[in-house]
Amino acid sequence: MKELKGEKEMNSILVGLQWGDEGKGKVVQKLSRINDWIVRFSGGPNAGHTVYHDGKKMVHHLLPSGTNRNKLFVGRGTLVDLKILNDEIDEMSKIYDDVKKRFTISSWCRIITSIDRKLDLSFEKMKEDRSIGTTGRGIGPTVSNDANRIGIRLFDFFDETSFSKKIKYLANFAKPFIGMIDVEEEINSLLKEFRKIEDNVSEPFIAGNVLFEGTQGVLLDPMYGTYPYVTSTPTVPSFASYGSGIQADRAEKWGVFKAYVTRVGAGPFPTELSGEEGEIIRKRGDEFGATTGRPRRCGWIDLPLLKYASDLSNIDHLVMTKADVLNGLEKVGMCTSYGDTTLPYELENASVRLEYTKGWKKLDSREFDDFISAIEKYIGKKIEYVSFGPKEEEIKPR
Repeated sequence: MKELKGEKEMNSILVGLQWGDEGKGKVVQKLSRINDWIVRFSGGPNAGHTVYHDGKKMVHHLLPSGTNRNKLFVGRGTLVDLKILNDEIDEMSKIYDDVKKRFTISSWCRIITSIDRKLDLSFEKMKEDRSIGTTGRGIGPTVSNDANRIGIRLFDFFDETSFSKKIKYLANFAKPFIGMIDVEEEINSLLKEFRKIEDNVSEPFIAGNVLFEGTQGVLLDPMYGTYPYVTSTPTVPSFASYGSGIQADRAEKWGVFKAYVTRVGAGPFPTELSGEEGEIIRKRGDEFGATTGRPRRCGWIDLPLLKYASDLSNIDHLVMTKADVLNGLEKVGMCTSYGDTTLPYELENASVRLEYTKGWKKLDSREFDDFISAIEKYIGKKIEYVSFGPKEEEIKPR
């Protein structure tokens, strides 16, 4: 089988073009074969990239989804829960014994504390019917701390006296919302986790090909997504340089999307299938959150939103995943227009136009080719690779 390839002397940025869960981790793992560095530049432990290492399923929340040879860097735009990070390093070290040697993390990374996780749950309850279905991982409050200039950065840990004062201030700031916490226990717990990766804190000199690994999806971007039902950190490829501190202006851009659409939590979903078809897709596609285990909402592919995300991201290469999940369906739907709706802001009451193509039993059938061709014609770009299973080798060129 022809290898998944990009330009040999060019960096790459990979993002999801839907609401996350597009199968990015597997594509990153495949592309990592032609890259020296895998770099995280945004997001936090609220997202999970599922990959298979030597047949074992692994979910990466913070560690880049590389192989046994890549250098791994967590850039300054990433929100880090130190306990989750260390647990991932321990798990990966059972497969690859040199993970710690290949891993570095920026001293500028924002740190999630238990205070932030408690605030997350408290704020979600206060929102009542305006709740968006947060993962409860403390992402929103950690970003808010930054805006309030009271956040904790990784470099704060190197001065324990100053660090302790900042944690006490943060606890006092949060007290009206979460009550009293054991500040000394919080300080000691965080310092314990920090010491495990203290030697990995660095702003490395990056040489060679770099793959910037995006998280979640473009439609969840806080500036360009379906606001207010969005995440708290940027998900668009243009954030790669800013969130990593590495020049990425000339990088190839890879966009990953599923043959259908899923969404977790609240928010508009014009093509959602609430009946038997949606349940069939959910079960076949194992559509349950890698982070929370929640069942994902499922629906037909949305071409206007896919084109919006692709054009916004200036995508060079398209990869379709989970095409095999739709095998055997009598017909397969796709949204082709919304009338006068402005994307992505007016989707709540959008008038959806659905068109159907004949279903297929195998991916080498004419019917599947017709489905692919209809998407390519609408988007104006060729789908270069199709994924048909969870493993790295289950992807082929078109």
